[in-house]
Amino acid sequence: MLRCFDLVRFSMVICRAVAYIPLTILAVPASVLTLGGGYLFGLPVGFVADSIGATIGAGAAFLLGRTIGKPFVISKLKDYPQFRSVALAIQRSGFKIVLLLRLVPLLPFNMLNYLLSVTPVPLLEYMLASWIGMMPITLALVYVGTTLKDLSDVTHGWNEFSKTRWAFLIFGLVVSGKLK
Repeated sequence: MLRCFDLVRFSMVICRAVAYIPLTILAVPASVLTLGGGYLFGLPVGFVADSIGATIGAGAAFLLGRTIGKPFVISKLKDYPQFRSVALAIQRSGFKIVLLLRLVPLLPFNMLNYLLSVTPVPLLEYMLASWIGMMPITLALVYVGTTLKDLSDVTHGWNEFSKTRWAFLIFGLVVSGKLK
């Protein structure tokens, strides 16, 4: 009986990781997905499932942006000439720059997948740097997901100021203050 339960739980984790891939390609906010992983599976299992899913999803979006989506991504980058300096830095130190961009999430996760797809960084370097660089924020969001008493804390019903709401509010104010 225990083996059957373990197999079912393992299958759910695999499905969770696989479900992350198309949602990443479609630019569904990664924070909501990652919070859900913590809520559904707890810290260790949610972290592993979301880390794997986010990395494979980032790789899939990267490949999409590098192939059939390349003209669209390049057309959007014409409005941002400063991105050329990022591309030049990636040409010199691809792994390090991708790692730093992931560690300091100045741009949304999904946007970064597509923007980096038109740089010269090799796929394996991109995926390894993304995986390592996304670990801290993935761990933090999965942990926050484990503290949610109800998914409505994230999705709706914020009529009362719960501890979770206060945490998000304070965290948002601190982050926005640091970005100025």
